[in-house]
Amino acid sequence: MRTKLFDRCRSFGMRAAIAAAIAVTSSGYASAQDVPKVMNLATHGIGSVINAIGVGLAKVIGTNLHIQVKVMPTSGPTEWLPQIATGEVHMGVLNNYDAMHGRHADGGYEKALRGKGAPVMLLTSGTPNWMTLITSANSGIKNCADLKGKRVVSQYSGSAGVTAQGSAIMANCGLGPGDYKQVAVAGGPNAGIQAVMDGSADATASAAVGMGIIAELDARKGARFVSLDPAPDAWAKFQQFFPASSKKLDPAKGRVGVLESIYVAEYPFYLVAGAGLSQEAVYRIVKVLWEKNADLFPMHARLKDWLKENYVDEGATIPYHPGAVKFYKEVGAWPAKMDQVQAKLLAQK
Repeated sequence: MRTKLFDRCRSFGMRAAIAAAIAVTSSGYASAQDVPKVMNLATHGIGSVINAIGVGLAKVIGTNLHIQVKVMPTSGPTEWLPQIATGEVHMGVLNNYDAMHGRHADGGYEKALRGKGAPVMLLTSGTPNWMTLITSANSGIKNCADLKGKRVVSQYSGSAGVTAQGSAIMANCGLGPGDYKQVAVAGGPNAGIQAVMDGSADATASAAVGMGIIAELDARKGARFVSLDPAPDAWAKFQQFFPASSKKLDPAKGRVGVLESIYVAEYPFYLVAGAGLSQEAVYRIVKVLWEKNADLFPMHARLKDWLKENYVDEGATIPYHPGAVKFYKEVGAWPAKMDQVQAKLLAQK
């Protein structure tokens, strides 16, 4: 029967299309009509934690749905959020601040989005990021007080959220704009670390533990993360600019630059998609990540923390995509209180 069917398909293109359809539907996850065959997933630049996470997510999604997920390294959400509305970008990885303010076109996204929020919706909340200042080992900077009078990268064109982090960190350190020399870079956290490496800055106010580029800084100049101040009043100053909690972090394998116990800012990374991506496509993407969650762990140290128990977050800053909600309800991962959270987030304009 199969031979006769293929004999009737004189066109090579027809035979290829049938073979592809058979291969895809046999996976049990998707059909050719459910998910775009090629999807773009945007991240920060190569060497960033967000890019590494995006690469891992793309591989698991693409392998199991038999589609091509292209990872797009960019300068940050300022560059790719406008492409969500046009459909040029299907998914992206970013932090909770950039997701919220990008959706509402405020908090530094007014110009990039021309006052029109990007229609991003949440698929999963994932790895909690650990972020603080970083400097070179020979800079003489060992604590916040040592930053006074120094050249500090605190403005990043690629991400309004990372710029907000710079403001939050300097406020936490008790330093105003006149207490240090502000340095601006074109790009995101990678560009700040590059400035430390090339000597145009003494420190950069936003760096994530686990970034690939930190190993390069360590090899060239030595890398040292600087502790934030966890005192309640100092942390209240931090939170005026960026939503995060304090976390104590000890030196450990893979934590390059963490030379002693320090306090960092902890907040979640999100996998988001455009509201225009179909409910069925999102359902199947989230289903794959849920069922193949452990496949992410070997791909990067920080992907070990992309755990199913974090996928549904009561502290979410943007609403979940309907396709994700459908899946989470089916597997019992959507508590009743999340309906109120979702309704509140959807009502925000």
